[in-house]
Amino acid sequence: MSTADRTAARARPRGRGPREEYEATHWAVAIGCGLLGGICALLAFPPYDLWMLLPVGIALLCGGLLVRSTWLAVLVSLLWGLAFFIPLTEWASTYAGSAPWLALGIFEALYIVLFGLAARAVMVRRGLCVSSALVVSALWVGVETLRGTVPWGGLTWGASGFALSDSPLVNLAPWIGMAGLALVVALLAQLLLLGALALLGRRHRGLTGFSGVWPFAIAVAAVLATVVVPHPLNRAPAERPSMTVAAVQGSMGEIDPGSYTMPDDVFDNHLTAARTAVDQATADDTDLDLVVWPEDSTGYDPRQDPYLSSLLTSLARDADAPVLVGTQVPVGETERLNQSVLITPEGETPYAYSKRHPVPFGEYIPMRGVFSRLSDQVDLVTRDMIAGEEIGTMDLAELGQGEGTAGLLICFEIAYESLVRDVVDDGAEVIVVQSNNALFGDSNEAIQQLAQARVMAVLSGRSVVHVSTVGHSAIYSPEGRQIDFVDHWEQGTMVADVPLRTGTTPAVAAGPWIAIGISALGVAGLLGALTSGRRALARPAARR
Repeated sequence: MSTADRTAARARPRGRGPREEYEATHWAVAIGCGLLGGICALLAFPPYDLWMLLPVGIALLCGGLLVRSTWLAVLVSLLWGLAFFIPLTEWASTYAGSAPWLALGIFEALYIVLFGLAARAVMVRRGLCVSSALVVSALWVGVETLRGTVPWGGLTWGASGFALSDSPLVNLAPWIGMAGLALVVALLAQLLLLGALALLGRRHRGLTGFSGVWPFAIAVAAVLATVVVPHPLNRAPAERPSMTVAAVQGSMGEIDPGSYTMPDDVFDNHLTAARTAVDQATADDTDLDLVVWPEDSTGYDPRQDPYLSSLLTSLARDADAPVLVGTQVPVGETERLNQSVLITPEGETPYAYSKRHPVPFGEYIPMRGVFSRLSDQVDLVTRDMIAGEEIGTMDLAELGQGEGTAGLLICFEIAYESLVRDVVDDGAEVIVVQSNNALFGDSNEAIQQLAQARVMAVLSGRSVVHVSTVGHSAIYSPEGRQIDFVDHWEQGTMVADVPLRTGTTPAVAAGPWIAIGISALGVAGLLGALTSGRRALARPAARR
């Protein structure tokens, strides 16, 4: 043995193999990383909008996973998930109560545990390198895709892309979709992790010491580069660059959380606000193409109430434009549909769209027999909402009501890329989102949903008219520019020339394959790591 080898052997801790690539994170630091990382992720979303903290939060999570104990990694991941999801979904407590809200937060946190176990398996075996960073980032996308898909259609609330509504990174949305945005955020997190470990002296091979500034520099440069990313070519319909829309936010009193009953003033308030807007449009010599009311804004189905129908028909006649309202439609004794209904100046209702993605536990109770034994809160949902079957694409020319094709979505449906993609593929030139956020009181749900609408506008290359009973309401251009806005709990109407588009963005054209491809890369990398005998971090020493 040479002198150098004997020196290296003396320096190596007893009972250990070749020198480890990086130092394991101390248990107390790891727990702190989990809690602080989840808080950073929370602050990236509305109303805080500190989007740059999302990569920081994911980097802290991954740093906390660099531990020898699998159970400690589970705890770190769980703490991150709880610190993020419980306050993020606080709006659920306003109508469901504390127990269901906490259950939702805990359930969503389990997806972070799944990611933590998979990511740790890669990092402790493959080490910290470009390939492992790519695999870990792909796993982040895979778990986020899974979370937005199962069970019962999934929950996309808190998806990485929705933190980027005010970030230059949103310019990438029409090119790479929600899965691509999640991948970019996770890659930025990996760059921050590599740089921090090097600067802190915790890496022993590869990038070490002051060279750790390079990953930070690359991350900053990558974000700055997205400022100048162009939008895909997206033309307006020939000789029809825009549609003049009046979107009505009538506001109303608060909903009784004990019965979910809509206040009696909901219809009158929206009719008053709509009348004011139509009168102003007439005075300004503005020709309206469509008047939009929010979800559940009529109180009762106007097709079953001659008085409501006559008032809405009169409004449409004075506006010289059809009126799109939202209502609930009973089906049998125990079910209902959530519908958008078009009312014409002639008093006809030639089109109705039924919500395709009802919200589990909010609009229907899955496995009612099971969950009714766990909580009496399920009895508040007296009628289960059933899903519609047809894509909501309303062609006004085909209906004899002017020109333009609107893709219709109701409330949370704007958070699902697949539903947005469906209406665009089916010919929508603009997207209309009708929402009723009154159930969530003064929580942050409404402003979070508005951020989702802006991201989806950019991703789809379509203007989004997002109108709520109580706000927030806004109209966004296909580039994400805010055209008009009405604040929370205010009464007002947005009247705007809304840009129309016919092009298909690469993200929409790719369909689900971006998410599938990235997720498959993560799974393949994980399987490769699990079958490898290499370890960058040794197993815990066996107790004697």
